[in-house]
Amino acid sequence: MKNERAKNPQSITLTSGHNKEIAKDCERLNIRGSVSIHQEIHLKEISTHGFSTFHSRVAAELLKSSGSCTIKGNCEIKEIINAGNLKMKNVRAKKLHSSGKLTIEQTLHSEHFESIGIIAAKEIHTKHFQLKLSGESRINRLIVDEALIEKDRRSISFKKKLVCHLIKGKQLQLAYTDAKFVEGDVVHVGSQCHIETLTYSESCTISPNAKVQQIIRSEDR
Repeated sequence: MKNERAKNPQSITLTSGHNKEIAKDCERLNIRGSVSIHQEIHLKEISTHGFSTFHSRVAAELLKSSGSCTIKGNCEIKEIINAGNLKMKNVRAKKLHSSGKLTIEQTLHSEHFESIGIIAAKEIHTKHFQLKLSGESRINRLIVDEALIEKDRRSISFKKKLVCHLIKGKQLQLAYTDAKFVEGDVVHVGSQCHIETLTYSESCTISPNAKVQQIIRSEDR
């Protein structure tokens, strides 16, 4: 019987510079300074604690960012953990957890999205969306199966608000939310919400501390 010793996954740590070539057999990339990556990369894990910029497509199983990270190309990442300032363009991810600031310039598609922090996004599509507001967040279009939006009671900011053009989903629990359009099957409009038009198909409840200008019962959803 032949025994083979497992090789340790190759990893590289970058601290500075404009890097155009990363070895094809590299599996883990660590960034600890100010680094710019120009090539398309496909890795198991990316960990960045400094100032990083990715100019091309990024594919990875895990991205952990606790610094300032910008991804200018499209990215497909199974799990994203952000504790810093993360800026992306078009993203596909299975799980995303953010406890810092997250910016989506175009569209994010994910299964699970959880954030305790600030979001600025053009469009988010996800099955399960949970946001604890620690400041003012803005999402133009939020398309979900289930959403829970509430304020983070641990932070001291007075501007804890989510501003949206459209929120659309099946089960929606909203608080501290301003939206022009809300469309859902079961909708609970909680405290400090201001909704222009609410459309629901099954049921809706509205807090005495919320304002809804127009309510429409729809049989088509």
